[in-house]
Amino acid sequence: MEEESLGTLAPWGKEAPLAQARALLEAGREGEAEALLKAWKGKGPEEAERLALLGFAKARRGDLQGYRRLALEAARRAQTSFTLYHLGLALPPREGVVALEEALHRTQSPKDQGLLTLALARTKRRLGRLREALAHAALARLKAPGAFTTLEWAWLTLLAEEEPPLPDLLREVEPLALEPGPGLYARFLVAHLHLLQGEERAARAYWQKALEEAPPAALPYLAPAGVRLLGQGALPLLQAARPWAQDPYPRALLLLGEALVREDSQGVRELLPLLEREGTGEEVFRARLFLGEEPSSLGEVSGRGGWLLWPTSRASPDPHLQTLGEARLFGRPLPLRQAELLVLLLARPEGWRGEALAQALYGDGNTPALRMELHRLRERGLVVGSRPYRLLSPLKADFLEVEEALHQGNLSRALRLYRGPLLPNSQAPGVEELRWELEASLRKAALSQGSLEALYALAERLRDDLELWEALLERLSPLDPRHPAVLARVERLRREWGL
Repeated sequence: MEEESLGTLAPWGKEAPLAQARALLEAGREGEAEALLKAWKGKGPEEAERLALLGFAKARRGDLQGYRRLALEAARRAQTSFTLYHLGLALPPREGVVALEEALHRTQSPKDQGLLTLALARTKRRLGRLREALAHAALARLKAPGAFTTLEWAWLTLLAEEEPPLPDLLREVEPLALEPGPGLYARFLVAHLHLLQGEERAARAYWQKALEEAPPAALPYLAPAGVRLLGQGALPLLQAARPWAQDPYPRALLLLGEALVREDSQGVRELLPLLEREGTGEEVFRARLFLGEEPSSLGEVSGRGGWLLWPTSRASPDPHLQTLGEARLFGRPLPLRQAELLVLLLARPEGWRGEALAQALYGDGNTPALRMELHRLRERGLVVGSRPYRLLSPLKADFLEVEEALHQGNLSRALRLYRGPLLPNSQAPGVEELRWELEASLRKAALSQGSLEALYALAERLRDDLELWEALLERLSPLDPRHPAVLARVERLRREWGL
Protein backbone atom coordinates (compact mmCIF):
# COMPACT_ATOMS: atom_id res chain seq x y z
CA MET A 1 0.00 0.00 0.00
CA GLU A 2 2.70 2.47 0.98
CA GLU A 3 5.19 1.58 -1.74
CA GLU A 4 2.89 2.91 -4.46
CA SER A 5 3.38 6.43 -3.17
CA LEU A 6 7.15 6.25 -3.43
CA GLY A 7 7.35 6.64 -7.17
CA THR A 8 10.51 5.46 -8.85
CA LEU A 9 13.99 6.90 -9.18
CA ALA A 10 15.29 8.19 -12.49
CA PRO A 11 16.92 5.25 -14.31
CA TRP A 12 20.69 5.18 -14.66
CA GLY A 13 20.49 5.16 -18.44
CA LYS A 14 19.07 7.89 -20.65
CA GLU A 15 17.37 5.50 -23.05
CA ALA A 16 14.01 6.84 -24.16
CA PRO A 17 12.06 3.61 -23.41
CA LEU A 18 13.09 3.65 -19.74
CA ALA A 19 12.13 7.29 -19.34
CA GLN A 20 8.85 6.69 -21.17
CA ALA A 21 8.03 3.67 -19.00
CA ARG A 22 8.75 5.66 -15.86
CA ALA A 23 6.43 8.44 -17.04
CA LEU A 24 3.68 5.91 -17.77
CA LEU A 25 4.04 4.41 -14.29
CA GLU A 26 3.86 7.83 -12.68
CA ALA A 27 0.66 8.44 -14.63
CA GLY A 28 -0.83 5.17 -13.37
CA ARG A 29 -0.71 3.45 -16.78
CA GLU A 30 0.92 0.24 -15.60
CA GLY A 31 -0.26 -1.95 -18.49
CA GLU A 32 1.23 0.34 -21.13
CA ALA A 33 4.48 0.61 -19.19
CA GLU A 34 4.73 -3.16 -18.90
CA ALA A 35 4.10 -3.65 -22.63
CA LEU A 36 6.77 -1.07 -23.52
CA LEU A 37 9.34 -2.64 -21.20
CA LYS A 38 8.69 -6.14 -22.59
CA ALA A 39 9.15 -4.92 -26.16
CA TRP A 40 12.54 -3.26 -25.52
CA LYS A 41 15.85 -4.80 -24.50
CA GLY A 42 18.82 -2.83 -23.18
CA LYS A 43 22.48 -3.57 -22.54
CA GLY A 44 24.50 -3.64 -19.34
CA PRO A 45 23.08 -1.44 -16.57
CA GLU A 46 20.18 -0.31 -18.80
CA GLU A 47 19.01 -3.92 -19.13
CA ALA A 48 19.26 -4.43 -15.37
CA GLU A 49 17.22 -1.29 -14.79
CA ARG A 50 14.67 -2.40 -17.39
CA LEU A 51 14.12 -5.55 -15.34
CA ALA A 52 13.77 -3.52 -12.13
CA LEU A 53 11.23 -1.20 -13.73
CA LEU A 54 9.34 -4.16 -15.19
CA GLY A 55 9.19 -5.62 -11.69
CA PHE A 56 7.87 -2.33 -10.32
CA ALA A 57 5.15 -2.35 -12.99
CA LYS A 58 4.14 -5.82 -11.78
CA ALA A 59 4.01 -4.57 -8.18
CA ARG A 60 1.71 -1.75 -9.22
CA ARG A 61 -0.57 -4.41 -10.73
CA GLY A 62 -0.52 -6.42 -7.46
CA ASP A 63 2.15 -9.01 -8.33
CA LEU A 64 4.55 -8.54 -5.39
CA GLN A 65 6.31 -11.87 -5.92
CA GLY A 66 7.00 -10.96 -9.54
CA TYR A 67 8.44 -7.64 -8.36
CA ARG A 68 10.76 -9.36 -5.89
CA ARG A 69 11.98 -11.86 -8.49
CA LEU A 70 12.77 -9.24 -11.13
CA ALA A 71 14.27 -6.73 -8.68
CA LEU A 72 16.63 -9.42 -7.40
CA GLU A 73 17.67 -10.42 -10.92
CA ALA A 74 18.26 -6.76 -11.79
CA ALA A 75 20.45 -6.15 -8.73
CA ARG A 76 22.48 -9.28 -9.42
CA ARG A 77 23.26 -7.98 -12.91
CA ALA A 78 24.25 -4.45 -11.86
CA GLN A 79 24.35 -2.66 -8.51
CA THR A 80 23.19 0.85 -9.43
CA SER A 81 21.20 3.23 -7.25
CA PHE A 82 18.14 2.32 -9.32
CA THR A 83 18.41 -1.48 -9.03
CA LEU A 84 19.37 -1.33 -5.34
CA TYR A 85 16.44 0.99 -4.62
CA HIS A 86 13.98 -1.47 -6.15
CA LEU A 87 15.64 -4.41 -4.43
CA GLY A 88 15.24 -2.56 -1.13
CA LEU A 89 11.56 -1.97 -1.79
CA ALA A 90 10.88 -5.50 -2.99
CA LEU A 91 12.55 -7.37 -0.11
CA PRO A 92 11.25 -7.54 3.48
CA PRO A 93 12.57 -4.64 5.58
CA ARG A 94 15.29 -6.55 7.42
CA GLU A 95 16.83 -7.69 4.13
CA GLY A 96 16.04 -4.53 2.15
CA VAL A 97 17.46 -1.84 4.41
CA VAL A 98 21.10 -2.31 3.33
CA ALA A 99 20.13 -2.15 -0.35
CA LEU A 100 18.36 1.17 0.24
CA GLU A 101 21.35 2.58 2.15
CA GLU A 102 23.70 1.62 -0.66
CA ALA A 103 21.34 3.12 -3.24
CA LEU A 104 21.44 6.39 -1.29
CA HIS A 105 25.26 6.38 -1.39
CA ARG A 106 25.16 6.09 -5.17
CA THR A 107 22.70 8.86 -6.08
CA GLN A 108 23.39 12.58 -6.50
CA SER A 109 19.94 13.87 -7.49
CA PRO A 110 18.21 15.71 -4.60
CA LYS A 111 14.82 14.38 -5.73
CA ASP A 112 16.09 10.80 -5.81
CA GLN A 113 17.79 11.30 -2.45
CA GLY A 114 14.41 12.42 -1.12
CA LEU A 115 12.71 9.29 -2.45
CA LEU A 116 15.41 7.10 -0.93
CA THR A 117 15.32 8.75 2.47
CA LEU A 118 11.52 8.37 2.46
CA ALA A 119 11.91 4.69 1.60
CA LEU A 120 14.46 4.32 4.41
CA ALA A 121 12.12 6.09 6.84
CA ARG A 122 9.35 3.62 6.07
CA THR A 123 11.66 0.62 6.14
CA LYS A 124 13.19 1.54 9.49
CA ARG A 125 9.75 2.34 10.90
CA ARG A 126 8.71 -1.21 9.99
CA LEU A 127 11.83 -2.42 11.80
CA GLY A 128 10.83 -0.45 14.90
CA ARG A 129 13.79 1.95 14.61
CA LEU A 130 11.59 4.99 15.00
CA ARG A 131 14.14 7.68 15.72
CA GLU A 132 16.37 6.71 12.83
CA ALA A 133 13.24 6.68 10.69
CA LEU A 134 12.26 10.15 11.92
CA ALA A 135 15.69 11.53 10.95
CA HIS A 136 15.28 10.08 7.45
CA ALA A 137 11.75 11.49 7.15
CA ALA A 138 12.93 14.96 8.18
CA LEU A 139 15.64 14.82 5.49
CA ALA A 140 13.11 13.58 2.92
CA ARG A 141 10.97 16.67 3.61
CA LEU A 142 13.93 18.87 2.70
CA LYS A 143 15.01 16.90 -0.38
CA ALA A 144 11.60 16.04 -1.84
CA PRO A 145 8.88 18.12 -0.16
CA GLY A 146 5.39 16.81 -0.71
CA ALA A 147 2.35 15.23 0.87
CA PHE A 148 3.78 11.77 1.52
CA THR A 149 7.04 13.00 3.06
CA THR A 150 5.03 15.34 5.31
CA LEU A 151 2.72 12.52 6.37
CA GLU A 152 5.57 10.11 7.14
CA TRP A 153 7.38 12.76 9.17
CA ALA A 154 4.20 13.64 11.09
CA TRP A 155 3.40 10.02 12.01
CA LEU A 156 6.94 9.34 13.18
CA THR A 157 6.89 12.58 15.19
CA LEU A 158 3.76 11.34 16.97
CA LEU A 159 5.40 8.02 17.81
CA ALA A 160 8.94 9.10 18.70
CA GLU A 161 8.69 12.60 20.19
CA GLU A 162 7.70 12.93 23.84
CA GLU A 163 5.84 16.23 23.30
CA PRO A 164 4.79 16.41 19.64
CA PRO A 165 3.43 19.83 18.56
CA LEU A 166 -0.14 18.63 18.01
CA PRO A 167 -1.79 21.87 16.76
CA ASP A 168 1.06 22.50 14.31
CA LEU A 169 0.93 18.93 13.01
CA LEU A 170 -2.83 19.12 12.59
CA ARG A 171 -2.54 22.34 10.58
CA GLU A 172 -0.06 20.66 8.23
CA VAL A 173 -1.82 17.33 7.86
CA GLU A 174 -5.56 18.10 7.83
CA PRO A 175 -5.60 19.86 4.41
CA LEU A 176 -3.96 16.77 2.89
CA ALA A 177 -6.99 14.68 3.87
CA LEU A 178 -8.84 16.26 0.93
CA GLU A 179 -6.25 15.24 -1.69
CA PRO A 180 -7.03 12.08 -3.71
CA GLY A 181 -3.56 10.46 -3.49
CA PRO A 182 -2.48 10.85 0.14
CA GLY A 183 -6.01 11.35 1.51
CA LEU A 184 -6.34 7.90 3.13
CA TYR A 185 -3.04 8.18 5.02
CA ALA A 186 -3.84 11.78 5.95
CA ARG A 187 -7.25 10.86 7.41
CA PHE A 188 -5.57 8.07 9.35
CA LEU A 189 -3.14 10.60 10.85
CA VAL A 190 -5.76 13.26 11.52
CA ALA A 191 -7.82 10.70 13.43
CA HIS A 192 -4.86 9.98 15.69
CA LEU A 193 -4.07 13.66 16.17
CA HIS A 194 -7.64 14.28 17.35
CA LEU A 195 -7.39 11.23 19.61
CA LEU A 196 -4.23 12.63 21.24
CA GLN A 197 -6.08 15.88 21.89
CA GLY A 198 -8.94 14.04 23.59
CA GLU A 199 -11.37 14.62 20.70
CA GLU A 200 -12.63 11.06 20.31
CA ARG A 201 -15.73 11.92 18.29
CA ALA A 202 -13.67 13.75 15.65
CA ALA A 203 -11.11 10.93 15.68
CA ARG A 204 -13.78 8.30 14.96
CA ALA A 205 -15.35 10.46 12.23
CA TYR A 206 -12.06 10.76 10.36
CA TRP A 207 -11.35 7.09 10.89
CA GLN A 208 -14.76 6.10 9.53
CA LYS A 209 -14.19 8.28 6.47
CA ALA A 210 -10.83 6.60 5.91
CA LEU A 211 -12.44 3.16 6.09
CA GLU A 212 -15.21 4.08 3.65
CA GLU A 213 -12.74 5.21 1.00
CA ALA A 214 -9.91 2.73 1.60
CA PRO A 215 -9.23 0.22 -1.20
CA PRO A 216 -10.00 -3.32 -0.01
CA ALA A 217 -6.33 -4.35 -0.15
CA ALA A 218 -5.53 -1.66 2.45
CA LEU A 219 -7.90 -3.04 5.11
CA PRO A 220 -5.44 -5.45 6.82
CA TYR A 221 -2.99 -2.57 7.28
CA LEU A 222 -5.68 -0.60 9.12
CA ALA A 223 -6.84 -3.45 11.37
CA PRO A 224 -4.71 -3.01 14.55
CA ALA A 225 -5.20 0.77 14.62
CA GLY A 226 -8.91 0.22 14.01
CA VAL A 227 -9.16 -1.89 17.16
CA ARG A 228 -7.38 0.87 19.11
CA LEU A 229 -9.88 3.49 17.91
CA LEU A 230 -13.10 1.49 17.68
CA GLY A 231 -12.81 -1.40 20.14
CA GLN A 232 -15.52 -3.99 19.46
CA GLY A 233 -16.77 -1.72 16.69
CA ALA A 234 -13.78 -2.81 14.62
CA LEU A 235 -15.26 -6.29 14.04
CA PRO A 236 -16.76 -5.42 10.60
CA LEU A 237 -13.35 -4.09 9.51
CA LEU A 238 -11.64 -7.32 10.59
CA GLN A 239 -14.18 -9.44 8.73
CA ALA A 240 -13.91 -7.34 5.57
CA ALA A 241 -10.10 -7.54 5.64
CA ARG A 242 -9.85 -11.35 5.69
CA PRO A 243 -9.94 -11.93 1.90
CA TRP A 244 -7.11 -9.41 1.48
CA ALA A 245 -4.75 -10.88 4.08
CA GLN A 246 -3.11 -13.69 2.12
CA ASP A 247 0.56 -12.58 2.18
CA PRO A 248 2.49 -12.93 5.48
CA TYR A 249 2.75 -9.20 6.24
CA PRO A 250 -0.95 -8.23 5.94
CA ARG A 251 -1.97 -11.54 7.52
CA ALA A 252 0.18 -10.81 10.57
CA LEU A 253 -1.51 -7.43 10.94
CA LEU A 254 -5.00 -8.89 10.66
CA LEU A 255 -4.26 -11.65 13.17
CA LEU A 256 -2.98 -9.03 15.59
CA GLY A 257 -6.17 -7.00 15.18
CA GLU A 258 -8.31 -10.08 15.84
CA ALA A 259 -6.31 -11.01 18.96
CA LEU A 260 -6.55 -7.44 20.27
CA VAL A 261 -10.30 -7.23 19.85
CA ARG A 262 -10.67 -10.56 21.69
CA GLU A 263 -8.27 -9.32 24.39
CA ASP A 264 -6.36 -12.55 23.82
CA SER A 265 -3.00 -12.04 25.55
CA GLN A 266 -1.72 -15.49 24.65
CA GLY A 267 -2.68 -14.99 21.01
CA VAL A 268 -0.83 -11.65 20.89
CA ARG A 269 2.22 -13.24 22.55
CA GLU A 270 2.26 -16.09 20.02
CA LEU A 271 2.10 -13.56 17.17
CA LEU A 272 5.16 -11.59 18.31
CA PRO A 273 7.77 -13.73 16.45
CA LEU A 274 5.77 -13.43 13.23
CA LEU A 275 5.33 -9.68 13.67
CA GLU A 276 9.05 -9.19 14.31
CA ARG A 277 10.07 -11.41 11.40
CA GLU A 278 7.81 -9.62 8.93
CA GLY A 279 8.88 -6.17 10.06
CA THR A 280 5.65 -4.57 11.22
CA GLY A 281 7.22 -1.68 13.10
CA GLU A 282 4.87 0.02 15.48
CA GLU A 283 2.61 -3.05 15.55
CA VAL A 284 5.33 -4.87 17.51
CA PHE A 285 5.24 -1.96 19.97
CA ARG A 286 1.44 -2.09 20.03
CA ALA A 287 1.51 -5.79 20.87
CA ARG A 288 4.10 -5.36 23.62
CA LEU A 289 2.20 -2.45 25.13
CA PHE A 290 -0.97 -4.56 25.15
CA LEU A 291 1.02 -7.23 27.02
CA GLY A 292 1.96 -4.68 29.69
CA GLU A 293 5.40 -3.43 28.70
CA GLU A 294 6.11 0.26 29.26
CA PRO A 295 7.18 2.56 26.41
CA SER A 296 10.43 3.36 28.21
CA SER A 297 11.42 -0.31 28.22
CA LEU A 298 10.78 -0.55 24.48
CA GLY A 299 13.47 2.03 23.80
CA GLU A 300 12.21 3.64 20.58
CA VAL A 301 8.61 4.69 21.16
CA SER A 302 7.92 7.73 23.38
CA GLY A 303 5.50 7.69 26.30
CA ARG A 304 2.98 9.74 24.29
CA GLY A 305 3.50 7.50 21.27
CA GLY A 306 2.99 4.43 23.44
CA TRP A 307 -0.38 5.75 24.66
CA LEU A 308 -1.33 6.42 21.03
CA LEU A 309 -0.58 2.83 20.02
CA TRP A 310 -2.17 1.20 23.06
CA PRO A 311 -3.01 2.75 26.46
CA THR A 312 -1.11 1.10 29.29
CA SER A 313 -2.61 0.66 32.73
CA ARG A 314 0.66 0.68 34.67
CA ALA A 315 1.15 3.90 36.60
CA SER A 316 4.90 4.38 36.50
CA PRO A 317 7.61 3.12 34.15
CA ASP A 318 10.44 0.87 35.20
CA PRO A 319 13.66 2.81 35.83
CA HIS A 320 15.56 2.38 32.57
CA LEU A 321 18.54 4.06 30.92
CA GLN A 322 18.97 3.88 27.15
CA THR A 323 22.54 4.43 25.99
CA LEU A 324 22.79 2.49 22.70
CA GLY A 325 22.33 4.81 19.76
CA GLU A 326 21.19 7.73 21.94
CA ALA A 327 20.73 8.67 25.58
CA ARG A 328 17.30 8.53 27.27
CA LEU A 329 16.31 8.15 30.90
CA PHE A 330 12.77 6.85 31.57
CA GLY A 331 12.14 7.37 27.85
CA ARG A 332 13.08 11.07 27.89
CA PRO A 333 16.19 12.64 26.30
CA LEU A 334 19.15 12.94 28.65
CA PRO A 335 22.09 15.39 28.31
CA LEU A 336 25.21 13.63 27.11
CA ARG A 337 27.39 14.46 30.13
CA GLN A 338 24.81 13.08 32.58
CA ALA A 339 24.43 9.96 30.44
CA GLU A 340 28.20 9.47 30.42
CA LEU A 341 28.34 9.77 34.19
CA LEU A 342 25.51 7.26 34.64
CA VAL A 343 27.20 4.78 32.29
CA LEU A 344 30.44 5.00 34.28
CA LEU A 345 28.64 4.58 37.62
CA LEU A 346 26.67 1.59 36.33
CA ALA A 347 29.77 -0.01 34.80
CA ARG A 348 31.51 -0.02 38.20
CA PRO A 349 28.85 -0.71 40.86
CA GLU A 350 31.50 -0.97 43.62
CA GLY A 351 32.15 2.75 43.10
CA TRP A 352 34.81 5.24 42.02
CA ARG A 353 37.26 7.47 43.79
CA GLY A 354 36.63 11.08 42.79
CA GLU A 355 39.82 11.68 40.82
CA ALA A 356 39.52 8.37 38.91
CA LEU A 357 35.91 9.12 37.97
CA ALA A 358 36.86 12.61 36.80
CA GLN A 359 39.65 11.13 34.68
CA ALA A 360 37.23 8.65 33.09
CA LEU A 361 34.69 11.42 32.41
CA TYR A 362 36.86 14.39 31.41
CA GLY A 363 40.32 13.00 30.79
CA ASP A 364 41.68 15.03 33.72
CA GLY A 365 41.09 15.41 37.46
CA ASN A 366 38.33 18.05 37.14
CA THR A 367 36.60 17.19 40.41
CA PRO A 368 34.65 20.52 40.77
CA ALA A 369 32.93 19.90 37.41
CA LEU A 370 32.31 16.28 38.46
CA ARG A 371 30.60 17.37 41.67
CA MET A 372 28.31 19.65 39.65
CA GLU A 373 27.27 16.77 37.37
CA LEU A 374 26.65 14.53 40.37
CA HIS A 375 24.44 17.26 41.83
CA ARG A 376 22.43 17.33 38.59
CA LEU A 377 21.90 13.57 38.75
CA ARG A 378 20.66 13.88 42.32
CA GLU A 379 18.24 16.62 41.20
CA ARG A 380 16.70 13.99 38.89
CA GLY A 381 15.87 11.89 41.94
CA LEU A 382 18.79 9.46 41.60
CA VAL A 383 20.65 8.53 44.77
CA VAL A 384 24.44 8.72 44.38
CA GLY A 385 26.62 7.75 47.32
CA SER A 386 30.00 9.31 48.13
CA ARG A 387 33.41 7.95 49.14
CA PRO A 388 33.36 6.12 46.83
CA TYR A 389 30.92 7.57 44.27
CA ARG A 390 28.39 4.87 43.43
CA LEU A 391 24.83 4.70 42.15
CA LEU A 392 22.43 3.52 44.86
CA SER A 393 19.16 3.89 42.91
CA PRO A 394 18.01 0.75 41.05
CA LEU A 395 18.43 1.43 37.34
CA LYS A 396 18.32 -0.91 34.35
CA ALA A 397 20.50 -0.07 31.35
CA ASP A 398 20.48 -1.46 27.82
CA PHE A 399 24.27 -1.77 27.52
CA LEU A 400 24.36 -3.89 30.68
CA GLU A 401 21.58 -6.09 29.29
CA VAL A 402 23.65 -6.66 26.13
CA GLU A 403 26.69 -7.57 28.26
CA GLU A 404 24.59 -9.97 30.33
CA ALA A 405 23.21 -11.67 27.21
CA LEU A 406 26.73 -12.10 25.83
CA HIS A 407 27.92 -13.51 29.17
CA GLN A 408 25.09 -16.04 29.00
CA GLY A 409 26.04 -16.97 25.42
CA ASN A 410 22.76 -15.59 24.07
CA LEU A 411 24.04 -13.72 21.01
CA SER A 412 20.62 -13.43 19.35
CA ARG A 413 19.23 -11.60 22.40
CA ALA A 414 22.32 -9.38 22.59
CA LEU A 415 21.87 -8.36 18.96
CA ARG A 416 18.15 -7.67 19.44
CA LEU A 417 19.02 -5.33 22.31
CA TYR A 418 21.96 -3.67 20.55
CA ARG A 419 20.42 -0.65 18.82
CA GLY A 420 23.70 1.09 18.04
CA PRO A 421 27.03 2.20 19.57
CA LEU A 422 27.23 3.09 23.24
CA LEU A 423 26.72 6.89 23.45
CA PRO A 424 28.14 7.35 19.93
CA ASN A 425 28.84 11.09 20.38
CA SER A 426 30.74 10.65 23.66
CA GLN A 427 34.45 11.40 23.86
CA ALA A 428 34.75 10.61 27.56
CA PRO A 429 37.76 8.25 27.87
CA GLY A 430 35.94 5.80 30.13
CA VAL A 431 32.91 5.63 27.83
CA GLU A 432 35.05 5.24 24.69
CA GLU A 433 36.78 2.27 26.33
CA LEU A 434 33.44 0.68 27.28
CA ARG A 435 32.10 1.29 23.76
CA TRP A 436 35.13 -0.39 22.20
CA GLU A 437 34.95 -3.35 24.60
CA LEU A 438 31.23 -3.88 23.91
CA GLU A 439 31.70 -3.74 20.13
CA ALA A 440 34.73 -6.04 20.33
CA SER A 441 32.75 -8.60 22.36
CA LEU A 442 29.88 -8.51 19.86
CA ARG A 443 32.23 -8.80 16.87
CA LYS A 444 34.12 -11.72 18.43
CA ALA A 445 30.89 -13.57 19.20
CA ALA A 446 29.41 -12.95 15.75
CA LEU A 447 32.59 -13.95 13.88
CA SER A 448 33.27 -17.02 16.00
CA GLN A 449 29.73 -18.40 15.86
CA GLY A 450 29.57 -17.88 12.10
CA SER A 451 25.81 -17.42 12.02
CA LEU A 452 24.70 -15.57 8.89
CA GLU A 453 21.89 -13.86 10.73
CA ALA A 454 24.15 -12.73 13.56
CA LEU A 455 26.79 -11.40 11.17
CA TYR A 456 24.18 -9.57 9.10
CA ALA A 457 22.49 -8.03 12.13
CA LEU A 458 25.75 -6.75 13.63
CA ALA A 459 27.26 -5.57 10.34
CA GLU A 460 24.09 -3.61 9.60
CA ARG A 461 24.22 -2.01 13.05
CA LEU A 462 27.93 -1.13 12.91
CA ARG A 463 27.43 0.07 9.29
CA ASP A 464 31.04 0.47 8.06
CA ASP A 465 32.95 -2.42 9.63
CA LEU A 466 34.64 -3.86 6.54
CA GLU A 467 35.82 -7.05 8.29
CA LEU A 468 32.26 -7.97 9.25
CA TRP A 469 30.88 -7.25 5.78
CA GLU A 470 33.66 -9.26 4.12
CA ALA A 471 33.04 -12.19 6.48
CA LEU A 472 29.34 -11.99 5.68
CA LEU A 473 29.98 -11.88 1.93
CA GLU A 474 32.18 -14.99 2.16
CA ARG A 475 29.38 -16.92 3.84
CA LEU A 476 26.47 -15.66 1.73
CA SER A 477 25.31 -17.76 -1.19
CA PRO A 478 25.09 -15.79 -4.46
CA LEU A 479 21.45 -16.89 -4.51
CA ASP A 480 20.72 -15.15 -1.18
CA PRO A 481 18.60 -12.03 -1.86
CA ARG A 482 20.93 -10.02 0.40
CA HIS A 483 24.01 -10.82 -1.71
CA PRO A 484 23.82 -7.87 -4.20
CA ALA A 485 23.48 -5.26 -1.44
CA VAL A 486 26.24 -6.83 0.67
CA LEU A 487 28.52 -6.97 -2.38
CA ALA A 488 27.78 -3.29 -3.05
CA ARG A 489 28.59 -2.41 0.57
CA VAL A 490 31.91 -4.31 0.50
CA GLU A 491 32.99 -2.73 -2.78
CA ARG A 492 32.15 0.77 -1.54
CA LEU A 493 34.00 0.31 1.77
CA ARG A 494 37.05 -1.10 -0.04
CA ARG A 495 37.08 1.95 -2.31
CA GLU A 496 36.76 4.29 0.66
CA TRP A 497 39.64 2.53 2.44
CA GLY A 498 41.74 2.61 -0.75
CA LEU A 499 41.91 -1.19 -0.97
